[in-house]
Amino acid sequence: MPERKTNTVTTPSNHTVELKEYISAGEFLDINDAKQGEELSKNELAKRLVGVAIVSIDGKTDDIPNALRALPLADYLFLSKEVTKIVNGDFTEAKTQPN
Repeated sequence: MPERKTNTVTTPSNHTVELKEYISAGEFLDINDAKQGEELSKNELAKRLVGVAIVSIDGKTDDIPNALRALPLADYLFLSKEVTKIVNGDFTEAKTQPN
């Protein structure tokens, strides 16, 4: 399988974030299976989807979860909306800046 394309967005506080063009079915299934039969809360599902979709923050690929936690809330909310677009197949805002 060829390497998945990514798109780059700039957050409100000017961080550059690279996002996968889509979340694969396998990634989505793995996220949902992670609690072994227990249903994920909407908040937990959203956190996991954001974590899977983001490739890098300001060019750094390590420790994404802590990098996300360090971002201003406005940036996190912006990225959550971008990930929702990926999940819904409507990643139009980031498509203007292909990577």
